[in-house]
Parts: sequence; C-alpha cells; structure tokens
Amino acid sequence: MKRRPFQRGEKVEKPPHAVQSALFVEEGVISVIFPLSPTVNVEVGMIGREGMTGTSLFTGVSPALFIAEARSAGWAFELQPDALMALVRRDEEFATRLERYRAWRNVQSAMIAASGRAGNIEQNLARELLMLHDRIDGDKIVATHEELGAYINVRRASVTEWLHVFEGEHWIKSRRGYVEITDRPGLENAAGDFYGPAENAWFDMLAKLPPDAMAAQ
Repeated sequence: MKRRPFQRGEKVEKPPHAVQSALFVEEGVISVIFPLSPTVNVEVGMIGREGMTGTSLFTGVSPALFIAEARSAGWAFELQPDALMALVRRDEEFATRLERYRAWRNVQSAMIAASGRAGNIEQNLARELLMLHDRIDGDKIVATHEELGAYINVRRASVTEWLHVFEGEHWIKSRRGYVEITDRPGLENAAGDFYGPAENAWFDMLAKLPPDAMAAQ
C-alpha cells in the first residue's frame, strides 16, 4: 500500500475507464455518482474514512460503472488490483469484511434512493449535510450551493432558500464556499427517517466486535 493524495473535484474513478486501484480513505470525502445522462449525475453513495473505492475490483469488474469524485482534498491508502486480490485470497477475515462493506454500501445507496424518492428538499439537504459532517474533522463543510444542489438533484436556488431556513433555525452558518454545522440535533430532526438507518447499519455490520473479542476486553 502507498499513500495517495486526491484533490477536491478529482474523479478517481470515471466510466468507461478501468478502475485503477482501491483507495482506503483516511481523510476527505468521495461521492459515488451514477451518470444518468450527460447533464444529470445522481449521487448514490458517499465514502469517508469508514470506507473504500474500487469495490468492483473484488468481483473482477474492471471498467468503472460509477464516477467517484472527491468532495474535498484528502488522502487514502492505495492498493493495486493484483495486490488486492492476492490479499483477498490469502486473508479470509479481510475478504469477509470486504463483503460486509459491499453489502453495507447497498444499504447506504438504498437509503439515499429512498430519500431522493420520498423525501423533500429539506430532508435531502439535511441528510446530505449530516453525511458530509460525519466524514470530516470539525464542523465546516466546504461546498457551494450549486454543488449541494447537484448532489441532491435540485436547483441551486432551492438550496439557497433552505440554507437560509436552516440558518434561521440556528442549525448552520452559511458562508461563501462553506457551511458550518452549529446544531447537529436540529439537522437530524430535519432529516427525519432519512438519516440514521444506514449509519446504524454500518455499526451493526462492520464496527461491532465479535463476542469473543468483547469478552476479552
């Protein structure tokens, strides 16, 4: 493995090019985007230090099916495909955790899809801000209104309107180029049922220690 930096806006995976490596994110945020059309991209996943890119390599799929775009500058541990597959074949526990992570990503994607289909702009924007906040240090999220609108598939003007509402409720401070979270419980209440289930599933599927390890502690 080697340290691999990435820059804000960089596409670390992009169809139809082959996936070059797996990135185990240590700092920064990467969005997984489905290119619905040349003008419409839909966010279907978000990766921070809880996850990795390149999961398609685990199944032998080489061409990228999704865009993986960095939302902020950061870095990851990079593993080349041959090394990844050698480790999977050699280490059963590692392979099992990868399978669990891939399964959890499906849960996350389903939650984002449900939010986009059944949630309103307030709920989707609150969910997006919370998911970003989970994956950064501190409370300042670097993002423009236009970028937030693109990721939740609404007009920039709608994002601006709702950020003003959030600021009026003292949940955030909106500044040029970034949003600062000031009342996280307020945002969680605004997101409703569309934030929380996927995050709880991550702890259930990946973070909980097995019974023997818990007993040893």
